[in-house]
Amino acid sequence: MARVCVDACFLIGLYDENDERHARAVQHFAAIFGASSARNILVVPWPILYECCGSKQAKSTKKTSLLRDHWSYLHRLGQLVLLDDRPFREGQLEMQLEEHRRPLSLVDRVLRAMILDPKRPFDAFLTYNTGDFVDACYSSGTHLINEKIAPASYGI
Repeated sequence: MARVCVDACFLIGLYDENDERHARAVQHFAAIFGASSARNILVVPWPILYECCGSKQAKSTKKTSLLRDHWSYLHRLGQLVLLDDRPFREGQLEMQLEEHRRPLSLVDRVLRAMILDPKRPFDAFLTYNTGDFVDACYSSGTHLINEKIAPASYGI
């Protein structure tokens, strides 16, 4: 069993059939969190919820129903954690406003702070924006799952 933190691009791809990564996201979800998985835990930081549950998602009954079905199922099994980002926000806005050499969103900065924390509450990170996180995952020993990794080779 592994705790897998996910990025918004994965969830957006999973719930939007028109997204270019939809098919891969469906494969990832089934392999990592489906009935045949090793009861992995879906870890969703609150900033990711704001990104994936925006107006476009809320206006689609189909997307919202699928998200509700997935998350209700995982919640019943104790496989869903909504991660509070407060301990990881400190200083990130200041970095966003002052650092220009690496353009990252504030959400990505908070995610990187989570990944780099030695007591991070997850074992793996699933993103399709690998370039924004590969260095943080490598230096912290966090297993990185991206769109190029086949479901059979997760290693989690």
